[in-house]
Amino acid sequence: MGSAPTPIPDTPIYAVEIVTDNEDVAVLGELLAAMDFPPQALSSYENLETGKGTSYVLCDTQAEETAARKQVEALLTQWGTLLQGEVHEIRDNVIKREDWSESWKKYFHPFRASRRLVIKPSWEDFSAEPEDILLEIDPGMCFGTGSHGTTRGCLEFLDDLADDGNAERPRSLIDAGCGSGILSMAADKLGYGPIFAFDYDPQAILVTHENFDRCNLKTVQVSEGDVHDLVPPFQADLVLANILAPILLEAKENILKMVRPGGLLVLSGILTGQYDDVRDAFVALGAVELENRTLAEWTSGLFRI
Repeated sequence: MGSAPTPIPDTPIYAVEIVTDNEDVAVLGELLAAMDFPPQALSSYENLETGKGTSYVLCDTQAEETAARKQVEALLTQWGTLLQGEVHEIRDNVIKREDWSESWKKYFHPFRASRRLVIKPSWEDFSAEPEDILLEIDPGMCFGTGSHGTTRGCLEFLDDLADDGNAERPRSLIDAGCGSGILSMAADKLGYGPIFAFDYDPQAILVTHENFDRCNLKTVQVSEGDVHDLVPPFQADLVLANILAPILLEAKENILKMVRPGGLLVLSGILTGQYDDVRDAFVALGAVELENRTLAEWTSGLFRI
């Protein structure tokens, strides 16, 4: 006799709803994805009668929704000029869960984020190759999966630079704007250390700690701080700055101070159309571009300091 089906949770879905003109829905979707909200947490529709579209960020809890709304408001303050029209409304909503809670999982499967790094959900199996490094996550609705171009650019650089055959490979690492902590988790798996991670958002720090606890990661030092003025406990061989382009430009001097002389810097979170401006600003301060990579609409760059 088969086991009984798992009951469908009766807790609601908490949503941030952003109302824009229809022509801005696609651009806003890209910007929200750049914050590494997983695809299953994002939804939208366009109303052809009114000409206004609604974009959703879906969350499991009210606390997550409150944090997501703060992220959305910060995003629109920094990148709102990329939209053709105005943001008409940002509102909170509670949606009946029904069977949605489990159904989103069909959209999240194991995927190769870099040459060796494979990200997989905890509920699926994966036949790993001998050199594969598995990063198992259980993201919920608002924990990024690492699939977006900005995060994947960082993961690719992390993997490529973790060459134990190179005596000069970077070891110490700073994760600037750590978000959910996924880059630090990957760096630990790849043998980086010491690792220092920080974010200005206290909710992000809370989520990072929860994710580290889930995978029993105890070696990463985590702190709340602002990239504009934070002084880390050490200068790193490699700094990952996966942050919105306007913030990279504002904080460029302090970011450069985080890298040891001769060290490396990865700049990400940059729409391809913005990359030249960001690159030129850092090059003007002495950084040397070694490489850049474009994934979808997003470009990440590797620099020697």
